[in-house]
Amino acid sequence: MKVGVIGSGAISGIYLENMIHKYANLEVIAIADRSGIGSKKKAAEFGIEALTIESMLDRDDIEMIVNLTPVGAHYGIIKSALLAGKHVYTEKTLTSDLAQAKELLELAKERGLYLGSAPDTFLGSALQAARSAIDASLIGEINSFSISVNRNNSFLISLFPFLKEPGAGILLDYAVYHMTALVSLLGPVSRVGGIVRTPYKTHLNISPTSKEYGQVMETPNESQVSAIVQMKNGITGTLHIDAESNRNEETFFTLYGTKGILYLTDPNQFGGEVKYILDQSVLSNTSVPKTLWQFTPHRENSRGIGPSEMAEAILEKRPNRASKEMAFHVLEVLSSILKCGEQGNFFDIKSSFIQPAPLQPQKLNIKNIGHIALKMKHSKEMLAFYSEVLGMQKLFTLTTKMFNPKASEAEDLPCIDYMKLAEHQFLELIYSDEEPLETAADRRAHYGFMKVNFEVESIESIKKKLINAGVVLHEDIHTVVDGSQELTVFDPDGNEVQFTEYAKGELAKIKLSSTGHHETCSHVAYTTQIAYQVKDDVNMLNFYVKGLGFKRAMTLTFDDLYKALEADMEANPKELSEIEMIRDSPWIDFIEVAPHQYIEFFHSPNEIKKQAYHYENYYGYQHLCLEVEDIHLALEAITQNGIKPDTEISLGVDGAYQFWLTDPDGNPVEIMAYSESAKQLSVESDYL
Repeated sequence: MKVGVIGSGAISGIYLENMIHKYANLEVIAIADRSGIGSKKKAAEFGIEALTIESMLDRDDIEMIVNLTPVGAHYGIIKSALLAGKHVYTEKTLTSDLAQAKELLELAKERGLYLGSAPDTFLGSALQAARSAIDASLIGEINSFSISVNRNNSFLISLFPFLKEPGAGILLDYAVYHMTALVSLLGPVSRVGGIVRTPYKTHLNISPTSKEYGQVMETPNESQVSAIVQMKNGITGTLHIDAESNRNEETFFTLYGTKGILYLTDPNQFGGEVKYILDQSVLSNTSVPKTLWQFTPHRENSRGIGPSEMAEAILEKRPNRASKEMAFHVLEVLSSILKCGEQGNFFDIKSSFIQPAPLQPQKLNIKNIGHIALKMKHSKEMLAFYSEVLGMQKLFTLTTKMFNPKASEAEDLPCIDYMKLAEHQFLELIYSDEEPLETAADRRAHYGFMKVNFEVESIESIKKKLINAGVVLHEDIHTVVDGSQELTVFDPDGNEVQFTEYAKGELAKIKLSSTGHHETCSHVAYTTQIAYQVKDDVNMLNFYVKGLGFKRAMTLTFDDLYKALEADMEANPKELSEIEMIRDSPWIDFIEVAPHQYIEFFHSPNEIKKQAYHYENYYGYQHLCLEVEDIHLALEAITQNGIKPDTEISLGVDGAYQFWLTDPDGNPVEIMAYSESAKQLSVESDYL
């Protein structure tokens, strides 16, 4: 969308930088201002046209005006732009006058034009992470909030003289960030009351670069606010801002829920840490604040995301998130708090708005679990188990010379065997004969990888094959809590391997997604479950669901486990007692990668596991590989979803493109796409 910018002040630089270089759906054509001096400088700096305001509004090719002028000029410029048939996005606030703002809303509606307003920081990664946590009921039902901030007016007004102008006091110019963040998270306000003061009506200019340096400035705007705010949903809280305090701003923005507390960051920023702490009363372990992972790339100064998102909304014919209705509502709330200070009354808020939808992650087309990698200690026995017992086909072998062409023939040893178990599903068996490693004992006692499950058509049939091959059953066939039948063995290196026959009909708790034709070339149908003991459970879910786009297909709670144990006549009373207090908590999350393919998250809120093994130093599990259709689109989507890849895209010796990630618990994840010459797509096995 072609954009014209009006206003060339301090904030214009970052808007122009981002709208020109960061947001591809915006094409900045020109800039204008009242004097023509600043606009010419910015035009030369950014390679755009410098126009007068009048000529900009006359241009047919300019579709959106981004208004960056001081608030006192907003009404006239926005009205002129709307009358000229332009969509408008304005810096905060809409206007300094509520009646004028209402007129602009009605004019935009009458003309069928979009009108949006800053702040757009609520679209930043920090507040979007907070919104996700609230929507997921991470801290339960929210009952109250507290906001407290300090600033230093002598310093700020010396640098930014516009703060002396009407409508640029601490409420409309600064509290607008906090109130916009609050209502974007919790919805509309219903009632406000408060005390508003202007304790110092003059300040000394302390900026050596200012023309007024050393002079006394008239500063008539409010600088201290203590307000009570009640939301329409009944949540109540306080807003306290003191601009006659320390220069270094400190923001305390806290939401209190029935299950925990959420600590927000400065809403004048796009990024910053968002932390939470869960209620200690149901946990035997000490609860400590944890930082939420952020799943959008908007951590740095992302001003311009508001106009960009509005351009998307115009194209998609939907409401924009930084809407005129929300901006008007915030203006009414802040104006009412100002009146409370003048009249000493509580005021009911008349306006409302539809709470903006959270930003959606970019879709990532992951096809399936491509492979898991195991480093072998007993290579001969491992190959026999997976090929002869489970019937997997040895598709190809990567040798030393493929990785290092300078290696001699004597040094050309097998490095990796690719075992094919089904269509586009493999097992990567890695040789480690020349590097003695440690053995990972009892992975269930540690965070990180725990086991792998292979789906079978008949649990009885695979049991017979295992017994006939002399494999010892660790657990015989039994029905698990999700209704499936399973049995457990350990492979020759001690890796836990389970076989699963999913329940069907009413007994099935896992509702398997439908799948088309699926070819298998072994005695198992799918690598169906990769299980992790999770440490950072909230961020692990966000990483795989929001970051990678998987679906949380099913959650078994500790209540499900409790009932299953209770039905067992030999249940341990102590175990039941330990579960009692956490019965509502998740026990196992099933994250669906593709039909019949899941990542299992095992939770242990009342148990501290041992640290995860550093996989590369141990035999056994090394990594999970996820296959995608297009490696470049995958990298773009993952980056847009706030994940920073560990590597760039590279082409492996097997003919597959790849890059690597690390999840919040430190587990390595390979993202892979096969080229036309990839060895994995070979029709014939080396042994067919």
